[in-house]
Amino acid sequence: MADILLVHGAATDGSGWSDVIRILLRQGHNPVAAQLPLTSIPDDEAVVRREIDRFDGPVVVVGHSFGGVVITQAAHHNPRVGALVYVAAFALEQGESAVDIINTRFPEPTPPERVFAFDQWGYFTVVRDEYPKYAAQDIDPERARIQARTQGPADAARFGFVGGPPAWREHPSWYVVAGDDHMIHPAAEAWMAERARARTTTVPDASHMVYMSRPQEVADVIADAASAL
Repeated sequence: MADILLVHGAATDGSGWSDVIRILLRQGHNPVAAQLPLTSIPDDEAVVRREIDRFDGPVVVVGHSFGGVVITQAAHHNPRVGALVYVAAFALEQGESAVDIINTRFPEPTPPERVFAFDQWGYFTVVRDEYPKYAAQDIDPERARIQARTQGPADAARFGFVGGPPAWREHPSWYVVAGDDHMIHPAAEAWMAERARARTTTVPDASHMVYMSRPQEVADVIADAASAL
């Protein structure tokens, strides 16, 4: 049995991991989903560090999308962490931001501006009507509509957040590439995985919410990381 911490990204919450949790529980593991405030990457990181400290270790720490930025920070110099799993996630290098990845290295295709709604307080959400098409085109349409209406607003500053020393240089890493991701270019995901020397699994035709649409494949990768501890 392994302790596993699941970290969501923006435009969702910890409940999105429910199907993955169900599979991991059946396998005898101890999965827990973090609930991030999404107010800033440092705030999210503080939550993840606290959650990691609840375990005796070693912990498999899993991050989706911007959750990858969070776990890369939170697992740095953390002796309780045994492995990292990135799921269609940003695995940033020191001095790099998500903007550097999506606007500079892999600018096409990226979601059009209409996909995001920004408010006067500096937070963003994925526009509800665009959510199923761009974030979750391969999950049940009703579930996608519900996800669009339960997403928490996240700070827009996270796009420009500059990463510190990356934990993937310190811990063995795994990566799930979503083969039909419309939010982060699949080629960008594959490139970040290769750079991190991660054991990489590509899920063909999978959306950005691959852990919801293909929970078995994602759980299998997490279990593989757990078995390597």
